Amino acid sequence: MSLTRRSLITGSAALAGAAAMGGSARAQAASRKLLIVLASGGWDPTYALDPKPGSSVVDAPAGTVQEFSGIPVLTDAARPSVSDFFTRYGERTAVVNGVQVRSFVHADCMKRILTGTANDQNADFGALAAFDTGRELPVPYLVLGMSAMSGPLASITSRAGTTNQLSSLLLPNAADPFLPAAALAPSEGEDTLVRQYLDAAAAREQALRGMHASTARQIDSFTQSLDRSDLLRRFAKERGGFGARGYTPDLMVQVDVAVSALHGDLCQVAMLELPNWDTHQNNAQQGPMHEALYAALVHLADSLDESALLERTAVVVLSEMGRTPKLNSAMGKDHWPVTSCLVFGAGVAGGKTIGASDGAQNALGVNLATGAVEEGGTQLQTANLAGGLLSLVGVDPAQHFAGVEPLNALVA
Repeated sequence: MSLTRRSLITGSAALAGAAAMGGSARAQAASRKLLIVLASGGWDPTYALDPKPGSSVVDAPAGTVQEFSGIPVLTDAARPSVSDFFTRYGERTAVVNGVQVRSFVHADCMKRILTGTANDQNADFGALAAFDTGRELPVPYLVLGMSAMSGPLASITSRAGTTNQLSSLLLPNAADPFLPAAALAPSEGEDTLVRQYLDAAAAREQALRGMHASTARQIDSFTQSLDRSDLLRRFAKERGGFGARGYTPDLMVQVDVAVSALHGDLCQVAMLELPNWDTHQNNAQQGPMHEALYAALVHLADSLDESALLERTAVVVLSEMGRTPKLNSAMGKDHWPVTSCLVFGAGVAGGKTIGASDGAQNALGVNLATGAVEEGGTQLQTANLAGGLLSLVGVDPAQHFAGVEPLNALVA
């Protein structure tokens, strides 16, 4: 069955900073949900967030710099949704420029921007937030794209992006069209026996191999995933399921699913993804991509507002890298280690730009507490950004990034 926007809306409609923060403030922040929108492939920040018009050093797109609630943004008639988003939500938005990723390689940049580290075995900031603030939910971390890194927190993650595994889990006989109807539909008694067998097998493995801490954690993660599968099935039975099975890269569809999942308390954190930003040829493709992205962000912000979620949901929009200042021979742009991100919604110190890049798109030093560019300041690293995002949703970043100063300028 193909996945359409209508079928997903219908299927999912029933789902219906840091150490200085006081206890009540942190508790309030910890109730915040988090949405991550990933523009995977490497966007060109000069198309909106980090404008360089008229530069002799940067091959910048056409457009006009406008200020929205104090935020300078490049706008153009070909990208009306950029202006629409910042006109309506600029005062609730912070733009972060000059993020230093320290790599040119997709896989390396992705793990750095998501985990704040160079280790792809670490959990990304979405998984950390989901575990610390929502691990009692049926699906603490709902991944609708393909690039999330849950590491040791895999048991709290449900990936529904490539084949809608949620539907496959809930309807196992529908997972393979070549199987006869009800071929894999166990009775309630058989389900109980299978669970007893799995619990016993896990206990046996724990007794035999649990003296190694890493193995013990993996076994615990397995048993926890069994508990969550029971929660998930109960939730789906009570709320009406999750829609048709299939895959879509349509960000508008992902928005509808994610907002429904948040509204129904299915998850605490969701990751959405819009792919194909790797414009080594014809960098002008970045224009339509930005228009599609911001049209979806307007829809997302409107949907959160209509669902009474905007006041308790933070949204971060980011890409794993930027693009080179100059066009190459194919009129494209190659990989660049300095990028930008956008954060809006609950708890965000909106109406401002944090950090900057210079005229050649190199990251400048920044005061991490205020966000102001300052001589002798620290180049904004991905660990600083991840720490600030955790603070935004009430998670103590020191638990995960020891000795790293978070970007507290993000937090109102």
